[in-house]
Amino acid sequence: MPASDLKRFFADVLSILSTTMQKEGSRQALKYRLEGTKEGLTSWGHEYIRNIAGEIGEEFKERTEKGTDVSDLLSLVEEIVPFNMQHNAEVDAIDLLCEVEKVQTIEKLCEEPSFGRVCLYLQGLANFAATQADKVMYLQVCMNLYLKYKEYIGALRVALKLNDPTLVANVFSACEDRLVQKQMAFMISRRKFNHDFEEDDELKEIASGESLSKHFISLAKELDVLEPKLPEQIYKSHLEEKRSTAVLDSAKQNLASSFVNAFVNAGFCKDELMTIADSKWVYKNKEQGMMSTVGSLGALLLWGIDEGLTQIDKYQWSSDVNLKAGALLAFGLVTCGVKNECDPAWALLGEQLEAEDAQLRLAAVVGLGYAYAGSCREDLLENLTPMIVDTACSIECSAMAAVSLGLVFVSSCNEEVAQAILQTLIERQAVENALSGTWPHFFAVGLGLLYLGQQDAAEATLSALDAITHPLGKYAKLTVEGFAFAYSGDVLHVQKMLQACTDHLEEAESFHQATAVLGIALIAFGEEIGAEMACRSIDHILQYGELTLRRAVPLALAILHLSNPKVLVIDTLAKLSHDADQDVAMGAIISMGLIGAGTNNARLAGLLRQLAAYYAKDPNALFMVRVAQGLLYMGKGLLTINPLFSDRFLVDPVAFGSLTVLAHSVLHLKNTILGKSHYLLYNVVPAMRPRWLITVDEDMNELKVAVRVGQAVDVTGMAGRPKQITGFQTRTTPVLLNFQDRAELATEEYLPVTPGTILEDFVILKKNQNYKPATGAA
Repeated sequence: MPASDLKRFFADVLSILSTTMQKEGSRQALKYRLEGTKEGLTSWGHEYIRNIAGEIGEEFKERTEKGTDVSDLLSLVEEIVPFNMQHNAEVDAIDLLCEVEKVQTIEKLCEEPSFGRVCLYLQGLANFAATQADKVMYLQVCMNLYLKYKEYIGALRVALKLNDPTLVANVFSACEDRLVQKQMAFMISRRKFNHDFEEDDELKEIASGESLSKHFISLAKELDVLEPKLPEQIYKSHLEEKRSTAVLDSAKQNLASSFVNAFVNAGFCKDELMTIADSKWVYKNKEQGMMSTVGSLGALLLWGIDEGLTQIDKYQWSSDVNLKAGALLAFGLVTCGVKNECDPAWALLGEQLEAEDAQLRLAAVVGLGYAYAGSCREDLLENLTPMIVDTACSIECSAMAAVSLGLVFVSSCNEEVAQAILQTLIERQAVENALSGTWPHFFAVGLGLLYLGQQDAAEATLSALDAITHPLGKYAKLTVEGFAFAYSGDVLHVQKMLQACTDHLEEAESFHQATAVLGIALIAFGEEIGAEMACRSIDHILQYGELTLRRAVPLALAILHLSNPKVLVIDTLAKLSHDADQDVAMGAIISMGLIGAGTNNARLAGLLRQLAAYYAKDPNALFMVRVAQGLLYMGKGLLTINPLFSDRFLVDPVAFGSLTVLAHSVLHLKNTILGKSHYLLYNVVPAMRPRWLITVDEDMNELKVAVRVGQAVDVTGMAGRPKQITGFQTRTTPVLLNFQDRAELATEEYLPVTPGTILEDFVILKKNQNYKPATGAA
């Protein structure tokens, strides 16, 4: 048929018919459309457009692989996308733009009513992006849209997700509304982000987190849980089925009670063992136990710097080295997550780095790691780096210096710290047995922390680790890789970790496989579908894996469900807690504590009481059961250790980092927590955070308003204005939120500073001038 208008019109008709009649994959609808008239594409309706869009994506991919011209396809895209945007099909428009790698053009086509839905969908896509570059690009588009429509809170969330100080500074400089700036300062405090507010003292004070203690105690009063609890009230020993009265090592049990007391009364600033006048509890412990017991003061007085330092001070002048070291630990813990102008922790701990006694040096190093986690302080770099390399220090002290620097510079990819750790690993490799034993593994943990969640930034370090031929080299490589791709959901790296688990090796050579199992959990963390798939893979490892792999399984499950006790996971761990291998059983017991941390879950409480009776004659297992009970009732049910926040969109790297240190300590249970280094249990403290919603007015005074709290519903890509929560109850703030909960205001009497504010942690509300209270029917 010769070229004519009629032929082109006929091609159009064939294109429409092809949508229903064509062979699978023949792309005839698109072929005829390109031969037909170029205009009027959108008049044939949505179904046709959706069909054409799918075929454009396939054709585009094929042509780019061959390197042929795609301009005719792009001209169709330019017609389809604006049509989709005008007809509330934002999701289809974005999908098509992603297929043809033109997602930035969406910025010009968005309008105020639709940009929120577009951003929500792009944030969802970012979780499943094929490459890191795509992910950053999607988030960058979100950021630009939020800034364009002055939704600064949303822009800050994206900037924090990208972990980019420059973007965070840009958001602050773009925002002129004072109240929004204050709300953003609260978010900076929650993320423990290192942002310089220059001379703005008011924002500095909000971001410092100094008000945490005051609000936490007022919440405890409101909920009537201010009364201190004794460990015995947690154990409820009278409910245990007593089989026989075994006489156990009382110092070990007293140490367990010190930890339980510290966790249960954390942040309340008073208890019945340590903060009472003339407390003699410390002397019921032995040697290092005394150090951890005094250290527990740091957790009890958490966030309350002024009161805390005075109470701990008396132990600092003790003649007993253990008590003095405990005071240094406590100084670090008490300032955890709070920034203070006077910088008390450095003043008190800095001078002890040169102390003659090795234990004091160790306590100072660990304390500084807790106090300045996430702060990227250069002066700590200068003081702690020599300790990593110095072989005159004990190996434990050097390894903990690496971990502390890892926490201080978490996710910052700091070159100097990485070089120091790599250098010491390579130097120690030359000395016989210098890399054997437990502690050298912690150099790898410190190295991993530097790259937590930073993906490809760790490549140079990973190739440098090839130089280490000692078995520790494999452990370090998998650890750093697991940390670097943490919460990325990267399937290829999960497969790589699973691959490392498949080799059947002798127990002595297979320790690196345990860190691969943890790696699976770290990578899948924070994304529900990925976490579920990871659980299935971990289940296979449990059934078919060697002993080394099985030992890491409870911890991997715990990482995936921190403070989020799901019934299936509880059941799996309950079975493993009676395992024939003691390490598996004890790992499962502490994991039960971690998944239930701060939830007061009744089912877990019952199981742990049964375990206490079952292991009544085994002091080590009983110690772990007690610690797990302490974690379960942490903060009397007001705290959580889950690092996800802001509607599970952001991760707190300090919390996540310190929990991974704890997980690696549990892998070496016998030589760390059950040996003399039980202070490693305090790595839970930097992750502790009240799971609250507190509403404050414009002057930062607490405000009581009605809110609805219910299960969060994912509304990404849904049309209209779907309900965001289901099965809600109406309560008055302050309220507690569980892992899956979301809150919304019950009335419009008060409004958040911007419509996109997530209601959790601290939220500033302003009076709605146009509000008219609903009048009852006459």
